Amino acid sequence: MSPSIIHLSSPHDPQLARYQRAYERKSHMSDGYFVAESQFLVQRLLESPFHVESILVDNPAKIPELPPQRVGQFPIYVLPRDDIKELVGYNFHRGILACGQRPQRDTIESVFPGDVPQTSTILAASKIGDSENLGTIIRAACAFGADAILLDDGCADPFARRTLRVSTGHAFKIPIVESEDFTTDLLKLVALGFENFATVLSDNATPLSQVNRAPRSVLLVGHEGYGLEEETLAHCTHQITIAMQRGSDSLNVAMATGIFLYHFCHMQGTLPADDLA
Repeated sequence: MSPSIIHLSSPHDPQLARYQRAYERKSHMSDGYFVAESQFLVQRLLESPFHVESILVDNPAKIPELPPQRVGQFPIYVLPRDDIKELVGYNFHRGILACGQRPQRDTIESVFPGDVPQTSTILAASKIGDSENLGTIIRAACAFGADAILLDDGCADPFARRTLRVSTGHAFKIPIVESEDFTTDLLKLVALGFENFATVLSDNATPLSQVNRAPRSVLLVGHEGYGLEEETLAHCTHQITIAMQRGSDSLNVAMATGIFLYHFCHMQGTLPADDLA
């Protein structure tokens, strides 16, 4: 079977509607699709279990090598580069994009359909509104070995183009629960034996170097400016912080999350031995 290659001549062709930037802003979540940009991200999407709707390239030479099971599954559109720029509104795409279908919404129950592993780490994020910060957090959570990510409805879209780009496609590799009721989901995790660790800026919090994680831990991070809301903190058994030097009062939330995650997953023993040296 050969790939289905279709040459198009207009950025206004209705077959390309989902690649329009305006389309993403207005209806991408309800429609259930997302767009991945660049050869690297498209290849990661092809290697994932996600459904691929189509691929768009500006040159047949950029058609990626398709895994055998992907051949013939979807159309590959070819459109001149200037037309692609007009279609998407910018020129960052490197001449190759793919439209994928969002997975069925994960829940706490679907992440742990049976017995919860004795040692587990969930990264829970509240009000992380910046796509670049969220993308970096997703990348760190996946790389350091978190079992899943829980997002409240104040977070940026984990499948937005910029979020995917910054996450380098790690959103395809880790369960992401886009919570409809963040507090209820935190309580579900407590019922499953998890303890909640809130990351805060406070002299009364436990310095990270002195933190002993629980076997089942939820690590909570909050808004870039004001952190976690009081309602969320009320459901956290522990408050932890990173001690800083030279009068520094805070770190970027994505950087801080990476430090917290490394500590928690290092203690969990999920990192390769070479990385623990």
